[in-house]
Amino acid sequence: MNLRLTLMQQSNKAGCYMIKKKQIISLVILLMINIPVVFAGVTAGFEFLRTDFSPRSSSMSGANITLRDDITTMFVNPAGMADCEPKQFSINYTNHILDIGGGSIAYSHQFPVIGAINFGINYFDYGNFEETDNNAIKTGNQFSVIDFAFGIGIARHLDQDFTYGINLKYAYSKIENYNASAMALDFGLIYDAPFQENLRFAVTLLNLGANFKYYGDLQESLPLSLNIGASKKLAHLPLEIALSFQNLTDTAEDMSDYLKRFSIGGEFKLSEPLRLRLGYSHRLHESLATHTEEKFGGITAGIGFIWKTLRFDYSYSNQSSLGSIQRFGIMGRLW
Repeated sequence: MNLRLTLMQQSNKAGCYMIKKKQIISLVILLMINIPVVFAGVTAGFEFLRTDFSPRSSSMSGANITLRDDITTMFVNPAGMADCEPKQFSINYTNHILDIGGGSIAYSHQFPVIGAINFGINYFDYGNFEETDNNAIKTGNQFSVIDFAFGIGIARHLDQDFTYGINLKYAYSKIENYNASAMALDFGLIYDAPFQENLRFAVTLLNLGANFKYYGDLQESLPLSLNIGASKKLAHLPLEIALSFQNLTDTAEDMSDYLKRFSIGGEFKLSEPLRLRLGYSHRLHESLATHTEEKFGGITAGIGFIWKTLRFDYSYSNQSSLGSIQRFGIMGRLW
């Protein structure tokens, strides 16, 4: 009798857990789908928050938002940090177009009960500009323009199939003596399909928040981004392919426009230490095609090399006649 009562109690607990898990997943997905509708069509500032500073992710055109055990995913999909190795770090540098420079630093620490706690900073330095008066005459003075964001997040397993992550970040932007700042949240969810090996789905909602200090009287919203994607490791080929639809919160003329916002990419394992990555962003390609006759805009490529406990990454993004963006990164453990 006591044994039966114990089993019934355990069964009830398991049932409550399943209900709770389904409620949490449903709530997260509903929020991700419905919140962006409220902000659709609003002019956004802090556009640098959409920049992908990760060489690994950007070399696949940001298509693989299901990446796991990689601290560089912190600002791409916070759910991907749940399986990071203890004391994992990454340092990335971005050589952007027009002599703009940027980068990111991130660190993750695993705690037995809490999960992975992550810290990250990314920044953009636009260089110095010549100051002019109202008549466009140079005053002889210069001013600088910088952006940066600091984030702290948590990621963990909801169960053996679902992984989630949340970031809280502070963003700051400065132009000459004017500055603006904001607080934002990032949400991410990754689902490992139990019915198909190495098949994953992901959804992210990034930059949900608001300014609390503005450039004078100018008030703008943050660049809210809803992204969905999937990836699959092939069974008989050392290749993982990924597809995602990005920036689904931006306004569109019709539904077909949303389908054009896709990126596709892949990571090929050439050998144990060497990875080759390729990607294509259709939205970026179309955007560049309207300003130039270049046919290869939106194509990305990169490599990754593993040496002992370190991984070195490089990516190249073709921006057509505007030039190219190159990213360099290193990831590893502190000790």
